Amino acid sequence: MSEHTHEHTHEHDHDHEHDHHHHDHHHDHEVPETRDKMITLLDYNCQHNESHASELKRLADKLKDQGHDAEAAKVAEACEAFDKGNAALREALELLKKA
Repeated sequence: MSEHTHEHTHEHDHDHEHDHHHHDHHHDHEVPETRDKMITLLDYNCQHNESHASELKRLADKLKDQGHDAEAAKVAEACEAFDKGNAALREALELLKKA
């Protein structure tokens, strides 16, 4: 995997780490025309999204450990939405594989 870099343009007066999973990803994929390529793209996106969901769950845990309960709860709420969306994508992928 290659390193994924991005700028952080927010200002703050505290130190923190930006420790997260590094990978290349571009959000300008062409929509594939063939079933096989659609399967490949859906599978890639499922794995990609699951990686981000896992990263966010670790963030929620760290927030909670540091006493940021309200913030941790909101991130956990977002994780539930990620999980629901990822489950729907996995179902679409399985249906497409059977088609």
